Amino acid sequence: MITTRESISYQFSIIFGYSSPNDVIAGDVIGPGRLTRKRVNELAQEVIKFLTMYNAILRDYTGAELFSIEFELYNIDEKSARINIYPQSMIFIPGKFKDCESLLLALKPETGVLDIHKSRESLNNISKLFFEVEEFSDRPELKNEEKQLVYNKYASRFSKKLYGELIEDKWNKKLIGLSRTLPTEKDMLNTYAKVISNVEILWYKKPMEIIFSKPKFQKIKTPFSGQQAIEHLKYSISEPSANFIVDKTLNLGTNLINLANTGTLDESQDEIIIFIINNINNKINEYSDAHTAEWLISNVNKLIINLQGYLNKFLEYSRAFLSTGEMGDLNELLTKYIHFILSKGKLENEDFENICNIAKRFIEQTITQKESLRIIELSSIFSYFSEIITKSLNLVKISLPKYLSYRRLKSLTIKLMNNLYAKFNLEQKPAKILGQKLISEFKESLFNQIETHSILLEKNLIFNEKEIIKEFYLLINENIDTFFDDIELKIDDLVSFTEIQMETSINKINIHIDKFKKFSRELNYLISYVLRHSTINRYIKEEPDKEISDPVTFSNRFHRFLEKRIGGINLEWKFYILDWIKDYSKKYLKPEEQRKWTLTEVYNDFIGYFEERELNEQKIENFLKFLDVYIAKITDSEEKNLLFEFYKKFELSIDINTEFPKYVKINVKSELDNLNPQLENTLPFNYFNLDGAETFYDYIKNTEQKYFSKLIPRPLTVTLKHILTNEEKEQFKGDLFHIIDFKFWHNNARFEISNNFKEVYREWVSDL
Repeated sequence: MITTRESISYQFSIIFGYSSPNDVIAGDVIGPGRLTRKRVNELAQEVIKFLTMYNAILRDYTGAELFSIEFELYNIDEKSARINIYPQSMIFIPGKFKDCESLLLALKPETGVLDIHKSRESLNNISKLFFEVEEFSDRPELKNEEKQLVYNKYASRFSKKLYGELIEDKWNKKLIGLSRTLPTEKDMLNTYAKVISNVEILWYKKPMEIIFSKPKFQKIKTPFSGQQAIEHLKYSISEPSANFIVDKTLNLGTNLINLANTGTLDESQDEIIIFIINNINNKINEYSDAHTAEWLISNVNKLIINLQGYLNKFLEYSRAFLSTGEMGDLNELLTKYIHFILSKGKLENEDFENICNIAKRFIEQTITQKESLRIIELSSIFSYFSEIITKSLNLVKISLPKYLSYRRLKSLTIKLMNNLYAKFNLEQKPAKILGQKLISEFKESLFNQIETHSILLEKNLIFNEKEIIKEFYLLINENIDTFFDDIELKIDDLVSFTEIQMETSINKINIHIDKFKKFSRELNYLISYVLRHSTINRYIKEEPDKEISDPVTFSNRFHRFLEKRIGGINLEWKFYILDWIKDYSKKYLKPEEQRKWTLTEVYNDFIGYFEERELNEQKIENFLKFLDVYIAKITDSEEKNLLFEFYKKFELSIDINTEFPKYVKINVKSELDNLNPQLENTLPFNYFNLDGAETFYDYIKNTEQKYFSKLIPRPLTVTLKHILTNEEKEQFKGDLFHIIDFKFWHNNARFEISNNFKEVYREWVSDL
C-alpha cells in the first residue's frame, strides 16, 4: 500500500497549464521533482505550444481538434520496472473556456481506466475559474509582476485540486452500475479503416523518437450503407491522413514525456551535482599525464571522500547556526547564516561560498512562511538538504562506471566508423558517397543498440574495459548481418549515386536532378495533403452527391477543385499528383469499366487507387518507367540527351541496391578484424566527455536524475472531437468523435480508425 507522498508522486504526476489571448501563461507541476516557478511556467508554455501546433494540423487533416490522448508508458529497463515505482499511463487533455486554453498532462499507474469526459469537464471548470481570476486581477493598481504572482498562486491551487481528483480516482470509469453511456466507448463506435506499420524506436535521439514506417492500408467492409455511408464520407478520415496524424502524435508523445521528465528534476540536486562535478574536474585538470579509466575511477572515489568531508564540515556549521536562537524574517536570517558559515570557513581555510548560495536558494524555494521565523524552524529543511547532498555524492560515484562503459562502447564504435570513412574516402566518388552514407546509418543503428545495452542497465556496474571491448565486438557481430541484409536504398540514394557517375557536365539538367531527389519525400507528403479533410472532404461537401457518383465526373471535378488550391504549395511534384487524378479518370473511360456506381464506392476506389499508386511510385524499378515518360516530354535536345544518359546510368545502378550493401558489409567486417583496440590511456579530463560532447554531467542528468528517462510513450488511444459548423450541428444529436486505437506487438503496430457517426447522425434530416 502506498503510504508516502514521495511514492504517490512517482506514480501520479501532473502538469497543468493555462493561457489566454492577453498573454497570460501560468501553470504548475506536481510530481517527484522540485522546479522553480520560472521553470514551471516555461514548461506550461512549451506544452501549450505543442498543443497549438498539433491542433492546427488536426483541423487541417481531420476537421477535428484534440479531445484527449492516452499513452502507454513502456519501460525499457525490466529489472527497474519490477523494483521501482513507475506510472503506466500518460494522458494529455486540453480544456477550453471562451478564448482561453488550458491543459492537463497526467501520469497514472494504470491504463484505460480514465473517463476522459469527466476529466475534461473538470479541466473546463478550472478554465472557467481561472478566467474569472484573470478578470478580477485586471486592475490598474496591480503591476504585471503582482498579477503574475496571483496567477501563479491560483495555478498552484487549481493544480492541487486536479491532482486530488486524479489520485482519488474521481475520474475513473465506473465498472459497476454505469450511469451513463459514453460517446467514445467501444459499443458506440464503428471501425472503418485499419493501418499496419513497422515500428522503430530511436533511443539515441535526445529526446528519443518513435518512428512508424512502411504503412499498409487495410481495406475493411464499410459499416455504413446507403445515404448514411455517403454522409459519413464528408466527416471520415482517410488512411493516409490518419497516418500523417499518427506521425505527429508520436512526435507529440516524445515532446510530452520529455517535458514530464523535466518535471521530475530536483533543481537543487542538479545544482549540487554540478558543484560536485566541477570540483572533481578542477582537481582532475591538475593531472597532465595519460591514465586509464580504472585509475580515474579510483582517484575520483578518493576525491569524493575528500569532498564529503568538506561538505560534512559545511553541514556541521549549518547545524551549529541552527542552535544560535536567531529570529527574524527569512532574508535577514539567510544573510546572518551566510555570514556565519563564511566566517567559519575562513577559520578553517575553506571556501563555502558556492555551496552556501546553493543552500540559500534551496531554502528560499522550499519555505513558504518568510516572516517572523525562528532559525530552529529551518532544521527540517537543513536535514533534507543534507540528504540531497549525500544522495548526490552517491549518484556521482555510481554513475561514473556506467558513463565510462557507455562512453567506451560509443568511442569504439566511432573509431571503427572513422576508419571506414577513411577507407571509403579512397574509393571512386560514387562508392565513396554512398558507402559513407551507409556507414553513417550503421553507426546510428549501433548507437541505438548501445542506449539500451543490458550492461548499462546494471544497477551497481563495475567498470571492466576488457569486458566492454568484448561486448563491442559482440554488438557489431550481432547487428551487422541484420542491418546490411535488410537495408533498402531509396530513390534519392540512387539518384545521387547516378548523378556522381555522370561523365559529362550536368549543369544543364541540375534542375531536373534536384527534382528527382525530392520525388519520394514529396509524393509521400502530397498523398496525405490531397486526401486530408480540408481538401477531399471539403470537395465532397461542396459537390452534389448525385453529380459526382461516377469515377470520371468525380475525378474531373476534383482535379479542377484541387488545381485551384495546390498552386500555392512550394513543392516540385504538386502538379504530378494532378496527373494521377487524370490517369484515374482515363482508367474508367473504357467501356468495359463503365457501370453504375455509388459515391461511397467511387470514394473508396479513388482512395485505394491513390494509396496503391503512391506505393508503386516509391519502387525503384517503377521510377525507371517514370523517368522514361518524363524524358519523353522534354523538348530541349541537349537536356534530353543528358537525361537519357542519366536514365541509362540509373538503370545500371539499380543492381547496387542489393550488391553495394554486401560490399560495405565485407569492408566493415574487415576493419573490425583489423581494429585491435587497446585499453584506453588518455588525459583524465578527456574521460568526462565524448569528443567534446555527451559529458558526464549530461549523462547523469538524462539517465539518472530524470526519473522517467527509461519510459517510452506508445499511444493507446487518440480521441478527436469534430469541429461542426452551426449548420452541421443541426444534423447531429451529439458530438462527433473520431477514435484512433493502437495495438503494438514486436516491431509492429496497428491502428484502427473509428467514430460514433452512426450513433449521433440524424439520418432523417438529410431526407428533408
